[in-house]
Amino acid sequence: MHRQSRFALLSLAIALVGVSLVAASGAAAAPVKNTTSASTSAVHTSILGEYSPTFVGPAATGCSSGCALLTGPFLSPSTASVSASGSVVPNAPTNSVLFPERREMPEPQRPHGPGDAEAAKLVVPPTVSCEPLGAGCDLIDTSSGGAVGVKGLKAVDSAEQSTNVLGFDIEPADQALCAGNGYVVEANNLGEILVFNTALQRQSAPIPLDTVMGLTGLGWSSGGDPSCVYDHDNGGHWFFTEIVSASNEADGGTFAGCFAAVANTCYEGIAVTVGADPFGPYNVYFLNADYNPSEPGYPYLLNDFAKIATSRDAFLIFYDEFPLNGSAPGLGGGFFNGAQEFAFSKAALELGLPVTENGAPNLFFNVAIENTGLLPTPDGTCFSDDVYHLAGITCWYGVIPAHPPDSTQYDNSYGGSGFMISSLDFYGLGDNRIAVFDWTGLQNLNRPMCFGCGSVQFGAQLFSGVLAYYGEGFLGEQKSGPIPLGDECGAAGLSVGSPPPASCPEQEIATNGDFMTQASQAQHQIWGATTTEINQMYASEANPEPHQGAVYWVIGTDSFDKYGVLSFTGQGYVSPKHQDLEFPGMAAEGNYNQDGGNGGAIMTFTLSGNGFYPSTAYGRLSSSSNGLLGPVVNVVDPGQSPQDGFTEYSGLPGGTRPRWGDYSNAIFLPWSGGKIFFATNYIQFQNCVGAAFTLALGTCDGTRDGYANWGTSVNFVVP
Repeated sequence: MHRQSRFALLSLAIALVGVSLVAASGAAAAPVKNTTSASTSAVHTSILGEYSPTFVGPAATGCSSGCALLTGPFLSPSTASVSASGSVVPNAPTNSVLFPERREMPEPQRPHGPGDAEAAKLVVPPTVSCEPLGAGCDLIDTSSGGAVGVKGLKAVDSAEQSTNVLGFDIEPADQALCAGNGYVVEANNLGEILVFNTALQRQSAPIPLDTVMGLTGLGWSSGGDPSCVYDHDNGGHWFFTEIVSASNEADGGTFAGCFAAVANTCYEGIAVTVGADPFGPYNVYFLNADYNPSEPGYPYLLNDFAKIATSRDAFLIFYDEFPLNGSAPGLGGGFFNGAQEFAFSKAALELGLPVTENGAPNLFFNVAIENTGLLPTPDGTCFSDDVYHLAGITCWYGVIPAHPPDSTQYDNSYGGSGFMISSLDFYGLGDNRIAVFDWTGLQNLNRPMCFGCGSVQFGAQLFSGVLAYYGEGFLGEQKSGPIPLGDECGAAGLSVGSPPPASCPEQEIATNGDFMTQASQAQHQIWGATTTEINQMYASEANPEPHQGAVYWVIGTDSFDKYGVLSFTGQGYVSPKHQDLEFPGMAAEGNYNQDGGNGGAIMTFTLSGNGFYPSTAYGRLSSSSNGLLGPVVNVVDPGQSPQDGFTEYSGLPGGTRPRWGDYSNAIFLPWSGGKIFFATNYIQFQNCVGAAFTLALGTCDGTRDGYANWGTSVNFVVP
């Protein structure tokens, strides 16, 4: 039965789940109010719609005619032997004479309306009380709180991998993390993975995703934005995804192809292990961002910021779609096409089925597609917003699929369901709304000729009156310390002017704005968080301290299973006293009787501020705790120096655009003794100074590169 036929039950459902059903508003969001309460009583919900997908059918097509969405599989051999020997990544010698090129990974800016920068000055950020200590303000414990952490990948690993033939230094270090079958795997930009066991002992050298996906033989290149998940079904399989460009690494890689707006070069690589071993071999598929000639912006479309998850029946993948060539604009003539949601037959990918057979689409390999750019939002459409009547402003964006850690956490209602979550700050003025989306009827993707796929549906539900958030890329502070690259920014060619400054001051840490970067599903709930500016109030101080904090929300799915409407479970602010945080990620355990968990949860993030170099930190919480338990932030991997990368200084003394690791990640591993594994960016080593520092690759005894010093950590804790 479709949810459409269940709307008569909604009044009963609303009474049972304790929220109010109201009509979706067509007005723009009001500026953020000064809110501190974590109560759910003020939250209202509305059904935004139930839609037939934009397309359902064979994955070899993806639109009505003349299209090729997916190709594959291409078999890529196991990396186990070469990884064990280290020959897959022969590092350059430390203090090498090689001077790296610098490449900043693109981050197309989601547009806001004209005049919003001025209007934003009038916004009052949310407020928490730190003196006296109130909800949402957190103490800092410099102990690990029982967590275990090890060093993960770093800038040297990326620049010196064998397939990075031009020696790019990359910022930011976009990160992924997945765990299963006795392994934990980290992935990073430009495109490499590192394999650990569950005790966090390294089981590999860094392995290029070019090698995993067989890109070198194709003359293609890695483009970053990696994601990974482990799925327990069909014997267990690992999924690795990243942007892929149909351009050769030796000619500039993705920066000379997809990112340079060369037509028909942007793909999403999808590598699926043949078995349960993360070393492969792999069946590799390529999703073509320019699969549909009728899509606005074709053939210059970018698949940005992809995130993945699984349900019982489907492999879910999302990306934001940007036209890269100004002469070929997007929906309504704007420069953003909205979030693209795909649900592929999971079994087809895990069994390595061909997308085509004998030149015809494989009728057992199906996909459902929802182009959310075509769906209305509460504030207008992607073609025209309700305030400025411009295209590309009120588009759904960052609609992140929620990944369950194992099959006990799947939602199998309505013929197989999957969930996605998003924030709604279309105008850059802050907001107090979030949206949750659902796929239903996904089991039909497994049927030949997609028989019954007419019952696959895509739905959306709005939650209004949630804790407010506001943060359009405001920067976090970091503790002062040695910055050898900053001291030589003129010689490094980073500063500008006549003459350019010889040295540059220490800069700040990016937060990138108030959109979600990870979502998880556990305990019959969906967990999501984003950064927000927060005013910390102190009775002993005349004015509030503005800091970067986080806000999170927990959405219940039990009522969805019964009545077709999601419930609002909990929310809270996280704001370490006098400090900042960047890029929150969340994960929750399962139930103890099901998979060894105790029902706890964590939030992880980078901690920085006037008292901390960028560090890996986390806090414990529950769905109803209204913030961190304690309330305490634990520092598991203390940063050793300031971030001192090229994006901190490029363009000084004018405005700079510092970049930081764009995602943190966390995942519960069932039957691991209750462990949640988590990873984020921090500075692994002290910055060397004087003659020990050069602008070369592998400087400072191999602890950093001349133009980048980012590092990562991989950790676990029992919440």
